[in-house]
Amino acid sequence: MGVDKSRYMTKMFGADDLDTMQLLRCAFDPGGLCNPGKVFPTPRLCGEVPGVRRGPHPLVASGQAEQF
Repeated sequence: MGVDKSRYMTKMFGADDLDTMQLLRCAFDPGGLCNPGKVFPTPRLCGEVPGVRRGPHPLVASGQAEQF
């Protein structure tokens, strides 16, 4: 997803979808080295700087995923 199109991701995907995609990104790139600041709209971050969070992701809460 290019930077130009990233602003439309919230129109195509819901908050839970974007959270799940971000969990996968963080699992494979916990240091945020691959294309930092790209693909996902901010403030969805891998944990270096906390973003707005309304609670644990449903998959983390159910034990199906682990947040690093």
